[in-house]
Amino acid sequence: MSDPRMVTIAHALPTRVRLAAPRLAWHREACERIAHALAERGGLARVIVRPPTGSVIVEGADGPLAAEVLRAELEALLREAHDDEGRPLAEPAQESRHGPTRIARAVARAASGINADVRAALDGLADLGTVLPLVFALGGLGQVGARGAMPAPTWFNLLWWSLRSFMTFNFEAVTEEEGQPKQGDGARRDAMGEI
Repeated sequence: MSDPRMVTIAHALPTRVRLAAPRLAWHREACERIAHALAERGGLARVIVRPPTGSVIVEGADGPLAAEVLRAELEALLREAHDDEGRPLAEPAQESRHGPTRIARAVARAASGINADVRAALDGLADLGTVLPLVFALGGLGQVGARGAMPAPTWFNLLWWSLRSFMTFNFEAVTEEEGQPKQGDGARRDAMGEI
């Protein structure tokens, strides 16, 4: 029996069908393989797979499309599909939509490595979390001493401080909100042109 969450029919017109396949999201090579496999079936004018969303758009060339048949074919292809590292495609975790991006993870990994090096160089006395605020505080005092006056903060500093203060003092509300899918997200994405 098919898993109803693996592939769903997002919308169907006589010559255009959009299928939602969340397992394809962010697997660019798998998306390309699936698009080629569907295109080889014949009778299709165009197959588009969008890696950011896992949407599969099929446009017919020879008349009306059978949306349920396309859904079943895509589901069969997904059962055999593998990600870019060769592992079977798995159901995406709910939090992966709101989690860190690959670039954010790479930057965090690099910063963590630098932090470990600083901590080792200072024999565990301090790390970047201690050194950087101290450097910034001394830099601020040096600037005040050099000018002889305390400058007013700029608008973007005030904006950043207000946002950071809100997030710090309302941590539970922010994490609760990030953990729950927002209602109307699908309609908003479609209205923004992200199919």
